[in-house]
Amino acid sequence: MSAKSNKLRHVVIGVGAGVFNMHRAAFELETSSVVAVSDINKTLGRQRAAELGCPYYEDYRAMLADCHPDVTVVMTPHPYHAQIAIDALDRGSHVLVEKPMAVHVAEADAMIAAAQRNQRLLAVNFQHRFRPEIATARRMIAEDELGELQRVEMVEPWLRTNAYYTAGGWRGTWRGEGGGVLLNQAPHGLDLLCHLTGMPRRVFGWTRTLRHAIETEDTALAMLEWPNGALGTVFFSTAEAGPRRMEIVGSRGKLEITQAGVTFSQYATDLREFIASSPGFYDGPPLEPRATIPGTGAGRHVDVYRDFHRAILSGSSPRTDGPQGRMSLELANAIIYASHTNQVVELPLDRDGYVGLLERLKAGK
Repeated sequence: MSAKSNKLRHVVIGVGAGVFNMHRAAFELETSSVVAVSDINKTLGRQRAAELGCPYYEDYRAMLADCHPDVTVVMTPHPYHAQIAIDALDRGSHVLVEKPMAVHVAEADAMIAAAQRNQRLLAVNFQHRFRPEIATARRMIAEDELGELQRVEMVEPWLRTNAYYTAGGWRGTWRGEGGGVLLNQAPHGLDLLCHLTGMPRRVFGWTRTLRHAIETEDTALAMLEWPNGALGTVFFSTAEAGPRRMEIVGSRGKLEITQAGVTFSQYATDLREFIASSPGFYDGPPLEPRATIPGTGAGRHVDVYRDFHRAILSGSSPRTDGPQGRMSLELANAIIYASHTNQVVELPLDRDGYVGLLERLKAGK
């Protein structure tokens, strides 16, 4: 930290990214100081450096060597996340990386190992965990207000046009993204799924390219099973428009999560007790509304930074640390693997098997 300002010294790699403006407010926190930025796009890199009043580097490695930052923020396209993060961690910097943390889960493993080896923190920018309604939903689940998990359903249309894909030649390609909707749009939804319900143990899925002239999937549907036998489905698509929602059903109640907020309804009697003791054949316990928590819209990146800074300064763990960030990536990889191999995938995912599949897809096989 700077002795004069008592701020964590940040560098930003990939500062020309469109997502930069979502991060900008975090660089004005009392715990933030941006000391340098890097981007291979010299025009955008220099422009952002001028806006932040700091030096610009084309070579991020030279920047790391010169600046010795406390925090490195990685905003590049995700195929570059792993190597950049490992380089920064090996230089002694904490790292905050945009989602998804990497292209495949073996890369995420290497990033986590580098953080542990260097005794530095690694976090992933999953800002939706910090929405108040999501925090309330997680608390309800932790306090057993839903009872035992029984069913999960997630539907997330993320419509994108042809213009979106043609604007960046790397989009929708195996070499440029390592996946389609599952690697670009789905990570936030998959992260909330794992954050609220835990990691599934078994996956089967289908990926399809329905409407776009791209290599990778624009649509994905998967069936999931959790360790207790609960079942669920997830659907993601850039070829469909409509509202996004998640429903979590337990033996005691149901949570419905939409962009408008969270609603919680509870059974008058826990289903486990009702099924075991009711003399009737067909009647069910009433499902009664209990709470409605208005939505706050999109999560804020600044909340991720506040949490990350707190963890660094207090010696604790961030809410979205490396192992937490890895869960959504492993689930996305598993859905792709299940579809292309036409088999049920047990988690943890076969790392070598997935890397082999990805290399074949990159080669057009």
